[in-house]
Amino acid sequence: MTKTNFEIKARQEKDGAITGKINGFNFSAIVFDEASSYGIDEGRVSKLWIWDETQGTVKHNKWSTYTVLYERGWDVKPKSAADRHMTDALVDYLESLPTTYVWEEIAEGQPTPIKVSLPSGRIIDAVMKIDASGWARIYDPQTGSQYKRLDPIAVWEMLEGEAVAQ
Repeated sequence: MTKTNFEIKARQEKDGAITGKINGFNFSAIVFDEASSYGIDEGRVSKLWIWDETQGTVKHNKWSTYTVLYERGWDVKPKSAADRHMTDALVDYLESLPTTYVWEEIAEGQPTPIKVSLPSGRIIDAVMKIDASGWARIYDPQTGSQYKRLDPIAVWEMLEGEAVAQ
């Protein structure tokens, strides 16, 4: 994953949208497998919303909350250098996420043994099975008990060694 000076926490929703936070701002994005003339800089990100919920609460105006609004074209461009830097970092991060083709290749080498930390604090050996869309389930191979279902971003972070299954 792309490393930035920004703390990015993201997850992929079941409908394919990617949602999360970047340095306290909320964001939502639509990212496709292929680059497009509709994408930001003709890339994979075709829609991107970055907003500050506190601004909307203070001003009572939803549109005032958007720092960035891109829907196949710029509706609200980043205004300051800091906003541009944040947007660039987020777009780089989103562009670096795996495509369906990557998940299909990863899914072929299944299942993957992993360590899982249970709520009790006990660490057990488990297995992660990733489907071709990147969604995974973690289960105990001896009992078949399922512990967790992970979205593709959480799976990618685990594979990159940046996260541990909890």
